[in-house]
Amino acid sequence: MKRPEHTHPSDLPVVAIVGRANVGKSTLWNKIIERRRALISTKPHTTRDRNTEVATWRGRSFQVVDTGGVDTEDDEIGRGIRKQAEQAIKESDAILFLMDAKTGVLDEDRELAKLLRKHAEKVILVANKVDHQKDISAIAEGRTKGLGYGDPVMVSAASGKGVGDLLDETYAVLEKRKKNPKDADIEKGTGETEKRPLRIVIMGRPNVGKSSLTNALLGEERVIVSNIPHTTREPQDTHLTYKGREIILVDTAGMRKRSHVKRGLEKAAIEKNKDMLRRADIAFLVFDVNEEPGFQDRHLAGLMKDEHKGLILVANKWDLTKDKDAKSAKKFEEHIRSAFPFLSWAPMMFVSAKTGRRAKDLLDLAFKVQEERNRTIDYNAANKLLKSVIKQKRPLQVLGPKSPYVYDMAQVRTEPPTFLVTVRGRKQSVHDSWLKFLERKLREKYGFSGTAIVVRSTNIPMEKADRAWNVQGPGLDAAGEGKTERKKKILTKEEAKKVKLRNQRRKRK
Repeated sequence: MKRPEHTHPSDLPVVAIVGRANVGKSTLWNKIIERRRALISTKPHTTRDRNTEVATWRGRSFQVVDTGGVDTEDDEIGRGIRKQAEQAIKESDAILFLMDAKTGVLDEDRELAKLLRKHAEKVILVANKVDHQKDISAIAEGRTKGLGYGDPVMVSAASGKGVGDLLDETYAVLEKRKKNPKDADIEKGTGETEKRPLRIVIMGRPNVGKSSLTNALLGEERVIVSNIPHTTREPQDTHLTYKGREIILVDTAGMRKRSHVKRGLEKAAIEKNKDMLRRADIAFLVFDVNEEPGFQDRHLAGLMKDEHKGLILVANKWDLTKDKDAKSAKKFEEHIRSAFPFLSWAPMMFVSAKTGRRAKDLLDLAFKVQEERNRTIDYNAANKLLKSVIKQKRPLQVLGPKSPYVYDMAQVRTEPPTFLVTVRGRKQSVHDSWLKFLERKLREKYGFSGTAIVVRSTNIPMEKADRAWNVQGPGLDAAGEGKTERKKKILTKEEAKKVKLRNQRRKRK
């Protein structure tokens, strides 16, 4: 049931998991996709938005959708949860109607059964939490036949018991409705795979418009939007295709100061946010353009910089800014950038998530940033720049006045672009300030707009017995352009004398 990274989800049948609160929908969803993605707690309506992921069973793939409980309160968030669940029911090809085997059939289950009646041909009744024989008796006493969907499939989502049988039953429903799961993508014979989707994570403080931006990018209401902080509790993966290229958008929960974070769901959600950032290619840092950038905005910016991701600053709610003129955007950008001096390389875009203004332009910019993350500089060009930089500013030693001898520089990887500077001597090292100066010169020469770049140093020993014939450092081999270093032969006194005389004769000629 492992998710194939390059499966195109739009071609796959959709299976929705629905039920009242706390029957184990998210636990079952996690078990099917074989990853602990959804937050789980005993608190009702932990899941609010739709969670969608691709799963594979018996070598074939389908989409599985987790939903919030339909028995919600009649308030803004409650109505949003129910709307999301109803949308999932409408768009699905099969529905897993989940109930709790230990409590039996409740009035909320009967209400949901009525709601699903017009979709009866694609509904599978599932009794969860069947861990012991006594749990089965609770179902029998609950008279599940009165729901109108026959005998339930018995499962334990927590342990995985019966989940395979449930998926077999699900495949039977899909095939009957001619919505067959697709063969799972595998590597081609040449060892190449399809290009993986661009993964974009959307982060920011609470109520800066992250979910509204996600909906604007998708062109539909896929996540709940409200003025109540922390409406989004967990990261939401959403697949879309833009100009023929596949994207995964990840909407995250708002991140507050650590001292304000409550234990439990909010803390767990923030940890998942950080995990989503580590897995992303590009990060959108969203902030309210009409509010002064604060400590938390700078903290999030630093977090993104340290993860070395592509980064775009998104100034949202531009439509609410009053008295704008032709120079307003430039003035606002200068003011905002003063709060993020360490992100001078990150592009900024002013958008309105509410109206959708310039939202799609963010996707075009994200692809440009990804190209920069994959930019490669060949060995000769990198060293030509290195020589120029050394002439402008000699390398600084960490300790002592002597300038260390730098052999060469080579790009050793992409995503992010990483450069290795080789220094002669075991104990020699280059000061961080000089490496930052070199980084600035790399950006001036080659751009790298929107992407973090890494410049680090390494040492090669220079004792006589360890010297190599070639003067290039290990970075050349790491870049895949060099040959294996050959150790210089240690000469006897007689051999050294002969070499010296030979060199002198060559000079005279």
